Amino acid sequence: MQSKYVNILLQMGLSVNEAKVYLALLEKGISQVIELVTPSEVPQQKIYSVMQKLLNKGLCSLIPGKVKKYKPEKPETVISEFITDYEKQITSAKNLIIELESQYQRGLNNTNIEHIEIIKNKRQIAEKMIYLEKKAREEVLSFNKPPYAMTKRNVEEIKGLKRGVKYKSIYQTADLKEVIGRSVVEMYMKGGEEVKVASELPIKMMIFDSKIALFTLEESVTQLNNFSTVVIRNSDLVKVLIENFNTYWQNAMTYKEFINKEKISIQEFIEKDKVTRNE
Repeated sequence: MQSKYVNILLQMGLSVNEAKVYLALLEKGISQVIELVTPSEVPQQKIYSVMQKLLNKGLCSLIPGKVKKYKPEKPETVISEFITDYEKQITSAKNLIIELESQYQRGLNNTNIEHIEIIKNKRQIAEKMIYLEKKAREEVLSFNKPPYAMTKRNVEEIKGLKRGVKYKSIYQTADLKEVIGRSVVEMYMKGGEEVKVASELPIKMMIFDSKIALFTLEESVTQLNNFSTVVIRNSDLVKVLIENFNTYWQNAMTYKEFINKEKISIQEFIEKDKVTRNE
């Protein structure tokens, strides 16, 4: 008897013994209960009660006679009913999410108190960033530096730019030394992101609509897959972080200035290398 079939039937709500007896009944066809003991590997003292449960669940039917026999229900019928019930559960769960999400938002909107979250799971951090970007309507400010919770292209930023959200991002020079880093930034610039470059940034941070700030605790960055992120709402600290961002924005290079400077640096390296070779 293949265990994978038993596992599937377990997901449908059957017990291990019920699954084994039902599979044995399918294999043998119309059978007496005693004939299913060996193929099902269910003890004789238990199999009668198991068969009664299968009968109650509609997985088999009783054929009356001098000797009671049982006929298995067609698998297509059994599984189709399970799929229908499962789809109903999924629909109910989706509707519940919509309702609870609405209640969650009403709860947040009805409070003006400071709200702080600390998230330590990389997947949850990425989900929180995506959620906040979906909700952004005016402006997203960011100090863009490692570690990165999302390893793929930020689709929500592209969508936000298209719906009119203003994105202003500052990157570190070290992170743009490679062609790949520059190509990603240039892709976002084509979408409408405003970009500047600083020699170094104090923290990794995003600010959404001047209301919510998300930043990484630097002391927690011991490895890229293990770091803590703080989310703050309705706090004066958000105003301080915005002021800090604006200061860095004013003092940072434009992307064009960075590229020109980078070209000069490469040329200087080439010239120095030529001199060294000649000596």
